[in-house]
Amino acid sequence: MSTLLSVAHVDAFYGGIQALRDVSLRIDAGEIVSVLGANGAGKSTLLKCLSREMKTRRGEITFDGRPLPGKSYGVVEAGMVIVPEGRQVFTKLTVLENLQIGCCLRRDKEGIARDLERVYAMFPRLKERERQYGGLLSGGEQQMLAIARGLMAKPKLMLLDEPSLGLAPIVVSQIMEILREINRDGTTILLVEQNAKKALSISHRVYLMNVGRVVREGQAADFLADGALMEAYLGG
Repeated sequence: MSTLLSVAHVDAFYGGIQALRDVSLRIDAGEIVSVLGANGAGKSTLLKCLSREMKTRRGEITFDGRPLPGKSYGVVEAGMVIVPEGRQVFTKLTVLENLQIGCCLRRDKEGIARDLERVYAMFPRLKERERQYGGLLSGGEQQMLAIARGLMAKPKLMLLDEPSLGLAPIVVSQIMEILREINRDGTTILLVEQNAKKALSISHRVYLMNVGRVVREGQAADFLADGALMEAYLGG
């Protein structure tokens, strides 16, 4: 598999406080890769750097063989989108309008129409609620809308920040199965997730972060089998 995303020796700061320290990782095309760790480990900061919401102080990031664009809209145009923590749907816009925002940088009308039908097939609940305001959806429905909105940008790589946060266990299982399906359809996924076991169950590889550093990496199945590691870093 070819490398789609490469992060090499990245440092990032909040003012004078260093949040990322010499972080390096790679994601190959077709993978689901999880980044796990306790609160404050630097996971969300990493996603902010990748989406260019936050500047890096040192290091290199390449995407699809080229330096990562410096602006957020350029990152989306290059084929990387983020589904942010807390979903952040537009509550006063309809489901359809939220989805249309997801493809606002595209110009291929026929492709947009096909992808709209694709996300409605994947999320039939959204089709049922097409004209309903985003703020009236349940938490699980809003998360599905956030993922569907990201898919409308036709990404090569989708970044997801805590997609299970605040959702009932049955909905979390549904979301994870949806992510599997998205990956099978050809979209590479980088997943930051508090539910380590769920994340590992759908991932190919994993990076473990602690205090702004990558401290372990390996196959997801190996992490799941290592009870001591899960207990030490992920609370079992």
